Amino acid sequence: AEALADFFDVGLLVSLSADESISVRKASVASVALLLRLCPVPRICELWRRNVLPLVLDAEASVAERAVDELEAAVIAPLAEQQPRPASKGAGDGKRLSLRMPVVFGGIDSEAMEYLQRGMKIVAKRNEGQLPKGFLLALGQAVKECAGPLPLREWPVAVWFMLEEAIASGSGCPGLDFDTVLDAWIQFSKLNAAGTTVGLGTNILHVLEQMIPSAPTKRMDELVGSLGSALSGHTAPPSLMRAMMSVIECVEATWKSKRLYAERAKDRAAWRANFLKSIQASLAEAVRGDAPQGAPAAKRLEASLFALGELVLLDSSIVSEGILTQVQTIATNTVYKDGQRVELGAAVRGQAFAALGKCCLKKEALAKKSVELLVVHLNAGECFVVRNNVLIALGDLCMHYTSLVDRFVPSMTLLLRDSNELLRKQAAMTVASLLSEDFIKLRGSILLRFLYVLSDPSDAVRNFTECVFARILHQRNSSMFAQSFLDVVCALNGWSGLAQFRSAEGNEDFSLVKSPGRRVMIYRFMLTMMSSEQKFNVCAQIVTTLLAAFVDAEEAAELPRTTGEPAGQTLSDGLSLLCCKEMRICFTTQRAGQDDDDVEGAGGGGAGGAGGEKAGADAARAMLSSILKRNMCENIVPVLVQLKTLMEAKHSPFLRQLRSCLREILRDFKDDLQVMLSGDPQLAAEIAYDLQKERDGGGGGEAPRPS
Repeated sequence: AEALADFFDVGLLVSLSADESISVRKASVASVALLLRLCPVPRICELWRRNVLPLVLDAEASVAERAVDELEAAVIAPLAEQQPRPASKGAGDGKRLSLRMPVVFGGIDSEAMEYLQRGMKIVAKRNEGQLPKGFLLALGQAVKECAGPLPLREWPVAVWFMLEEAIASGSGCPGLDFDTVLDAWIQFSKLNAAGTTVGLGTNILHVLEQMIPSAPTKRMDELVGSLGSALSGHTAPPSLMRAMMSVIECVEATWKSKRLYAERAKDRAAWRANFLKSIQASLAEAVRGDAPQGAPAAKRLEASLFALGELVLLDSSIVSEGILTQVQTIATNTVYKDGQRVELGAAVRGQAFAALGKCCLKKEALAKKSVELLVVHLNAGECFVVRNNVLIALGDLCMHYTSLVDRFVPSMTLLLRDSNELLRKQAAMTVASLLSEDFIKLRGSILLRFLYVLSDPSDAVRNFTECVFARILHQRNSSMFAQSFLDVVCALNGWSGLAQFRSAEGNEDFSLVKSPGRRVMIYRFMLTMMSSEQKFNVCAQIVTTLLAAFVDAEEAAELPRTTGEPAGQTLSDGLSLLCCKEMRICFTTQRAGQDDDDVEGAGGGGAGGAGGEKAGADAARAMLSSILKRNMCENIVPVLVQLKTLMEAKHSPFLRQLRSCLREILRDFKDDLQVMLSGDPQLAAEIAYDLQKERDGGGGGEAPRPS
């Protein structure tokens, strides 16, 4: 199987799954699914999870349907077809799960499981809101075996994800009751005393939460007591604490709806008060510098800060000046004891900033006083955890109080060029979220900086940003790239020599003047998203605004002397862009001819119809050729010839690139060179000679790239 898997180009299959063509994406789904059936090795399973499972949410219904078919074949059918069997014994390790899990579950992560849940929802819609009964019975059997108990390593995390979706969708789970799931949670709590399997515990709590409204009340007190004890001890990991508090809220809401809360109200209020007091005591101990040192104490303080933030979101009245002072002291690392600063860990400070951000969400006055404090801690001198949590907090505040945070958005976008890949991705996701929901506008420095991410060294960051542009931002404003193209060229090269294009000022950190390869990535993406008409406009801008600026009779920009300076790189990019393959449509009638030939071939009628279409195609080709020729003669060639003369006079290092550019854009007009270059017959003869030499030699050279 491994040998067979090595035979296939996995990278090609990955790219095909994201292809623009609907038929190609459908074929890629079928190919990867077939490959999975033939060689279910870990590498191919990962390929399936990354490139088939996400397509259940494809914008094209037929692609999504095909992906859902493969989801049913690879996950749902194998579980549904299994017959219940007793749990098997391991080789001295106790029981093992009797069910055979689908091969694609090995190494599955949370992102893939989210797609799995979405796919299950679509499968249920196909079957009148119900999932296959055999599949649900298999999930129920797995849960019962977990409560049996099984060793924790045998607990199938994906089963709990699927069970959560099954119950939420209304399919239920035949033979599985609330008591069994609660027993599984209690068993998990015992086996996971070290807190190493947090994600699984969160899934179990989510399942319990879904079952609570319809569950019997006899064991609710036991559940609440178990969760309350874990929370009061400040030993649970933060992600598990959120799920615990959510379950408690759900239980209390259920009691209220069934009029059972009154008899428990006093006890619940006392528990909340004691819980808050224990949090305050933990914070006070840390602020005094009396907290014990070591990892356990730090984990306890992190849990206290996280719990405080969650309580504030539920009830903002608990926020007092004393609590805020304690949180800010911990966040800013200003704890002193006996005149010496007590250094706090990065994770503790990160949780403190998260708690402060949640307090700000509930109190606008506090947000106004604290926003600058948050922004200050985005600086590069801070640790990753602090900067990441501050960024998230500012993003949330921007959604609640847009006018308050708007002036600090440039500080947030600075992180798009940070050295930490994870922080860059977090910044890109935060900015993308704000842009997609119109909390901030894509213009000025925000546009330039977000375009900068299109050249990010990380594939994950770059691909995410490309998707945001292609699927959200460009669909809202299809002319965004054409309108800003020349400004982007100047800014990426750090050149502000054109009066109307000065985006480089204030964005010096986002200059790519020394990274031509990264500039090419941005230009290529922008050009591929443009229509032919927009490319014509961009071409005209490059010639009449950028290149003409160096030969303007009144206010000419100084011709750069070296290729490395910002002006030189900008000029080089302008010449390279004119003759790149993406801009070729501006100087050739070949594509029009190809389109006309396609129309002629598709006509398929009688001889008279074919002849009429051919005549129309010839007429269209002749008209387009005439328009292009006129545009070249009047607007493009004169500027380039003047620039060539200036470069010759100043012995410019760009002269060779300019001649190459002229040769490329005049390639389809070789029979009209004497007319187009009537003012310079020597140049016309030289270009004609170069083109003839290329033709005799069997092909021309590649157009130069930015240097």
